[in-house]
Amino acid sequence: MNPLFTILTAAASPEKTGIWRTFVNFLSSIIEFLYKIVPNYGVAIILFTIITRLALLPLDIKSKKSTKKMNEVQPEIDALNKKYKNDPERLNKKTMELYKKHGVNPLGGCLPLLLQMPVTIALFAALRQISNFHVANQTIERFLWIKNIWAPDSPILDVTGKSISLGSSSWNGLFILPALSGITSYYQTQLMNAQQGGQKKEGQMSGMSKIMPIMSIWFTSMYTAAFALYWVASNVFQIAQMLILDKKSDKEKDKETPLTE
Repeated sequence: MNPLFTILTAAASPEKTGIWRTFVNFLSSIIEFLYKIVPNYGVAIILFTIITRLALLPLDIKSKKSTKKMNEVQPEIDALNKKYKNDPERLNKKTMELYKKHGVNPLGGCLPLLLQMPVTIALFAALRQISNFHVANQTIERFLWIKNIWAPDSPILDVTGKSISLGSSSWNGLFILPALSGITSYYQTQLMNAQQGGQKKEGQMSGMSKIMPIMSIWFTSMYTAAFALYWVASNVFQIAQMLILDKKSDKEKDKETPLTE
């Protein structure tokens, strides 16, 4: 079993108590509240995704600014690495001085990811909690082409999640959400690659751009369409956010660049 799936499944366990369970119940209550406003869980999950992404937007912007500063000082860091390659202690000292001089926080780009991971896991637990309730009560929630969002978006599973033969009319979905999750994950890593730049980082991001889409497809095809819908909606939001912020950054750069005759 995939380690990520194991972690998420363990985190979603109903036996979990304390602050974690309180947080999961809080997220569940938000989704249920949105469902009362728009009586469709698919729409409620999309609205919830937008709300959570907007809440994390300040951190994303801060992360982008930190990444931009890191890129600006990267040539100086490379020069230090070359100059003090045989003196690790002095290299570390000079690097810290360089960060301080330019007001760069080397961990600034990691903060949003560290905060988003527990939110994602908690949301998984919240959706599983809601899903288990509806599965136990044999309720069905339709959304667009998906006959029941409490089962995977798959042409080889029925509305209860049981296996069926390919081509059967009892299919629950068309595998559209898993496909979209792979496409959006790939495009998102490409945008991140373009933002970070650098040959070393391009190599690292190249590996991620291959792994993440595969993991996304696998995971969203294994779990309910409800979570797959959140995954895709979150990816689309982040892609739009990155494109908008990049465009804004380019405009600011154009203003700062003096015109030459």
